[in-house]
Amino acid sequence: MKLYRPTETTKFHIDYGWFEKNDQDVKVLIRKCLTPDQQENMPDSTDLYDYIDERTGEVTRVDPILHIIRSQNAQDPDFITNRTPVAEAVFRMFLISSNQPMTPFELSQRISRKPSEILAQLGGRMVYNGIRPVAE
Repeated sequence: MKLYRPTETTKFHIDYGWFEKNDQDVKVLIRKCLTPDQQENMPDSTDLYDYIDERTGEVTRVDPILHIIRSQNAQDPDFITNRTPVAEAVFRMFLISSNQPMTPFELSQRISRKPSEILAQLGGRMVYNGIRPVAE
């Protein structure tokens, strides 16, 4: 496996396979993004919901937790704030944007952090929240 140093133009995403390889459950991390009220009132159903990407019009099937995050939390100004840790803010941004790969520069415009701050957090050897460079 060839290692390289990511830059501000490197695209990142949530690598769901990383969770499997590291015996972690991504759903636990995603569930932590819900408010206490949302967690308490989470439907017992595991039925999938149709989610329509407003940018592309693409319809995908998502589980109830992602449906809540994308339909409710994405509009909540407190979902991602200046006080949200960088890795958590980036993870949340990928959740609400259907895991569309983004560069630190693109992320900085959405979470109000400097691209260099985002790159410093995501570009090292430590993997936070499964966020990794997109394989080219």
